Amino acid sequence: MTPDWQERIRQLLVFLRQSDRRVMVLVEGDAQWPLDSVQELLSNLATESVLWFSERAPEGSWTLPANRLNHELGREAEHGVFDCFSGFNPDALAVISGNIRGGGCLWVLCPPLDLWQTSLDPYAYKIAVEPWGVSKVKNTFVQRAAWLLQQYPGKVRWQQNAGLHIPEFPELEVQARQPDDLGCLTQSQRSAVEAVLHVMSGHRKRPLVIEADRGRGKSVAMGLAISLLQRQNKRIVITAPRPENAETTLRFACRSDQHSSTVEFFAPDRLLNELPKADLLLVDEAAAIAPELLKRMLSNYSRAVMATTVNGYEGTGRGFSIRFQAHLDKSYPGWVKQTLLEPVRWQAQDWLEDLQQRLLLLNPLGTENVAEPEDRPLQFEEFVYQCNAESERRLNQIFELLNAAHYRTRPTDLRSMLDGSNVRLFVLLQQDLVIAVAMVAREGDLRGELADQVLQGKRRPHGQVLPQTLAVHLGQAQALAMGHWRVVRIAVQPELQGAGLGTRLLDCLHQQASEEGMDGIGSVFSGTAEVLRFWQQNDFTALRVGYKRESTTGGYSLLIYRGISNAGRSLEHDASQRFNQDFPLQLTHTHNQLAPDLVLTLCQNIGLTVRGYERDQVALRQFLAGYTPYENVAPGLWRMLWSETMQNLPWGELPEAQCKLAVMKVLQNQSWEACISTLGLTGNKQARQLLRQAIAHWTQHPSLLNG
Repeated sequence: MTPDWQERIRQLLVFLRQSDRRVMVLVEGDAQWPLDSVQELLSNLATESVLWFSERAPEGSWTLPANRLNHELGREAEHGVFDCFSGFNPDALAVISGNIRGGGCLWVLCPPLDLWQTSLDPYAYKIAVEPWGVSKVKNTFVQRAAWLLQQYPGKVRWQQNAGLHIPEFPELEVQARQPDDLGCLTQSQRSAVEAVLHVMSGHRKRPLVIEADRGRGKSVAMGLAISLLQRQNKRIVITAPRPENAETTLRFACRSDQHSSTVEFFAPDRLLNELPKADLLLVDEAAAIAPELLKRMLSNYSRAVMATTVNGYEGTGRGFSIRFQAHLDKSYPGWVKQTLLEPVRWQAQDWLEDLQQRLLLLNPLGTENVAEPEDRPLQFEEFVYQCNAESERRLNQIFELLNAAHYRTRPTDLRSMLDGSNVRLFVLLQQDLVIAVAMVAREGDLRGELADQVLQGKRRPHGQVLPQTLAVHLGQAQALAMGHWRVVRIAVQPELQGAGLGTRLLDCLHQQASEEGMDGIGSVFSGTAEVLRFWQQNDFTALRVGYKRESTTGGYSLLIYRGISNAGRSLEHDASQRFNQDFPLQLTHTHNQLAPDLVLTLCQNIGLTVRGYERDQVALRQFLAGYTPYENVAPGLWRMLWSETMQNLPWGELPEAQCKLAVMKVLQNQSWEACISTLGLTGNKQARQLLRQAIAHWTQHPSLLNG
């Protein structure tokens, strides 16, 4: 680097520190030149802290591990280095950008910008799906990034063959930042702290929701509030998708060991299993936790704060805003929302933040105020991105819709959508408006030695969810070689849900898959009764329930499938028969924690017939007359229920508590203690009485006593 370049970069950094803002610097050249140049520069600058994302980071440097991207969330860096030669990982780009404080740069080591579309990106190996391999991975994401960067004026280019180009940055207003008496740097932070404190002093059952983009000091504000509450000996329980999500909050909450014993972290599933006593529950990154779990948390804790990042690495909070806040409006009309708008780590109108949001669609420009369906015709088509304004507008709509529909959408999802070798996007359009979208992955075509290794448990190729599950868990080895479409995500504009658009989109997908010779179409998702009913109404069959509860959703994965070809329909039939035979027994042990409404929904299509005995009828009459305890009639009652076609029993006529109790005790064999605790009953006597009442109601069904 010549002295002139050094001086110009020093002047740039002085300007950035004065403006308290950040920029991206593209360091373009062959693989070695950008690395050597940035190392020399940072060494000469004697910077305090540099966070690297690179397999070539200098020994002893502060690095962001590719397998633990969340590890450094909440910490600040003076500069960041993002090495494209180590792979263009979108999540890593989001994380490292958010760690850089005002006055710093993100140094991007990369090939010349005009060669990005032909350069091999190592991250493609992570996207590749067998048996198609890396050669089939597309390069759309990187091409799009290069196209957007070419247009963006607020960046710096430092080129091996063309020198240094620094644009003319405008002079922008700078807000002074001095901590107030609470330790807050902005008015938004102080308002958030005061709102948390008010949750403790105000009315019960009035949850607080704190929303903020990254870099707004949300976690610090919550930590400061908790620190103040601990001085009052209030017991605080914190939950988040992962412990790392709460590190910053805990660090500021427990700056003194004097009160640290009054605050404790619980993972969501452990929290709901143990229900520890607390004066206040704080849920961090609430948008990354399933809504059903959040509802259960609020029902058990009368004073609660839910905080979420709206746009950032941890996923989007927009789906949370749209869906969960509707529940708050209905069930907690006094709930309060606090939004942190002012950045803390940098100033507003930050060039790096603006560019990052465009590249990663952290704040997609979707469609607002969607009207009721109009009489204009719907159009089904596949979306293939092109580097032009119209395609970019449609991509923004699609990603915004997926963000709104799913509680966790991350930057890597954008890359998978655009580059996945087996991934395709299909949309329903009304004029130029995307009203529904499906992300579909082709799976199967696993043959020969690879298929044998899968069956032997030696290989588990990623991106092959349906065929591997069907083969390994349901005994359908032929599924490996067959062709399947897996619906990874499906979403309908929230304002238009309930109008049959999801069904219309599935019908179109089924037709398209049939025309392309697929054997079947399916999906795997965290199961709820409501979602399962949607798929069942569209002729999909539930074939498997996962064995482990997912920590962030609290649910169990469901696999559903619909055969298309003769072979696919035969597979669906055989797998369904196996599931129907096994599920009633699995309910008594492996699946005895499934939600009762999900159990009943799964049982609707189970045609299992279990042989009953005449003595079962006698025992049942004795139980109803109060001559014998439930334990003596339990086996016979179980046989009688399964000797009936489950959907013919009058489940819907039972009061909710009786219905759930019957499922939990008779079908799932849960302990009396578990039933009483889950249903909030007064004790053993009430539980036994409610169950006897439920069974007495069933006896009005003639075949139960006479079958």
